[in-house]
Amino acid sequence: MSFNSFEELQIVAYVTVSFLTLLVYDWFISLIREINCVWHSRWSVVKVLYLYTRYAPFIVMAIAAQERISSNCNEMTFTTIFAGATIGISDLILMLRTYSIFNKSRIVLAIICVSWTVICVVCVLASIRATNAIPVQKITGQSSCLVSESNVESICYSALLGGECVITLLTVWKTLDIYRKFHFRQVVYVVYCEGLFYYFMILPITIANLAVFILAPPGLVSILDSPLTVMHSVLCCKLVLHVREVFELHSSRVEDEDELLPTFIIVQPYMSKPLQQYYL
Repeated sequence: MSFNSFEELQIVAYVTVSFLTLLVYDWFISLIREINCVWHSRWSVVKVLYLYTRYAPFIVMAIAAQERISSNCNEMTFTTIFAGATIGISDLILMLRTYSIFNKSRIVLAIICVSWTVICVVCVLASIRATNAIPVQKITGQSSCLVSESNVESICYSALLGGECVITLLTVWKTLDIYRKFHFRQVVYVVYCEGLFYYFMILPITIANLAVFILAPPGLVSILDSPLTVMHSVLCCKLVLHVREVFELHSSRVEDEDELLPTFIIVQPYMSKPLQQYYL
């Protein structure tokens, strides 16, 4: 069955509204955990990133839903850039956790900084190009809606995917290294294996978004933009809540004096010698 461009845009609108609903639902069911683990904690970098990652998508999705439902879908530039910034901030949570489980290695920090800087530069330059020089095509039956024919977004998604692959590979490497040296005890399993689950959930969404943008017809290229924004927010926030809950369950007596990652320092695992404090 073939869809014309107007029907394709309607599908994108339905997906956008659906994921806005999912975002609200997830916030509602996670609110008690958030109050206990985040709102009552002291201010830190991780807390600021969490609050932005949690609540900025509400603004992005509300504007996107309004634009998709109305006839003003040619005004999507601000929403797209804002959504990209929100995804970039959520990726910082993944990067900080990876940096932490490497016991704050300077080499890993350098890799992360370079990766994030490259992503930011590529996306900013692509956004400037997009706002200045995107050729557009009017859609029959809805003249105010525009569909980009540019490959600028694919560049941004490729940069994002590359950065997330680097972070995921580093995390997998560390997890396997811990398993090889110590094998998993209960705490280590919860910290590493369950934490890694969130990485593996986020990465396929980014891959799918890039594939859709390259292969889908013009009217459907944005169909996974909303899922990408919402799932980054939901999964990264759940990762923070997961780490803090593990901290409260297994490390209630650990006093943390670290100023950068006060809530990502987690455990002194039940391992054989040498004992070492691991960071999340």
